Amino acid sequence: MFCQADFGVRIKELRRVKGLSQREAALQMGVSEQAISKWESGACLPDVYHLKLLGKVLGVSVDCLLDVEREQPEKVLETFQAGGAVFELVEKPETILAGKLLYAKDFGSIQEFDSAIEAFSEEEKQAVYGRLAGSVLPVRDIQLSVNFWLAKKTRGFGFMREVTSVQQPGGVDVYQMPASLFLRAYTDRPAAQLLSKERCETWELFAYFREYFMPAHGFEMAENGAQELEVFDTSLHDTGYAYVPVVRKRV
Repeated sequence: MFCQADFGVRIKELRRVKGLSQREAALQMGVSEQAISKWESGACLPDVYHLKLLGKVLGVSVDCLLDVEREQPEKVLETFQAGGAVFELVEKPETILAGKLLYAKDFGSIQEFDSAIEAFSEEEKQAVYGRLAGSVLPVRDIQLSVNFWLAKKTRGFGFMREVTSVQQPGGVDVYQMPASLFLRAYTDRPAAQLLSKERCETWELFAYFREYFMPAHGFEMAENGAQELEVFDTSLHDTGYAYVPVVRKRV
């Protein structure tokens, strides 16, 4: 069933992927900023003409705009407030990630592993992304942190994108993320202020989740193979969502 509120969320996320502000999107479409705001809040829907124009500005088809259930498989189960920041408990289905995945066990030391992560260039990432089969649209860069809350030698780190199949060409690594509950938060100013900062990196929210938010709300890390994710919504990787896999703490 079509949901007007979900449609609004879809527009907002697609706009962020394109790196556009509401004002910039409005200018490209020749509508008011208030119109964009109303569509994203679910207060009203664009007419057919503006729906087509919206698809062109956001770089997706009208079918993609309207097919909310297929393109937005995550289900928000609960919403929390921490200061001015919003945290969500989401149910995320099984996800296939593909790209380049490095494991600490394949290096002589954890320092060499960390250095290899830092040395992986943007050109190398794009070369891997260019070989992916069945990338999910809209394309989003994802950084996968494997077991970073456990022993250092068990860790892995990946530069990934979501795909539709495990069948990938040579030189592409695959990680199958099981269905899981995740806590997620966005790297906006209210979230950064929880860390006593004006801006924060996505990964910086992981420690806040584990050390403060989860104990206070009765969650613990999941042990089902799900991992921490940084899901970026701009090509500059300056904003995005932090995902932490969780289960409710057993009493």
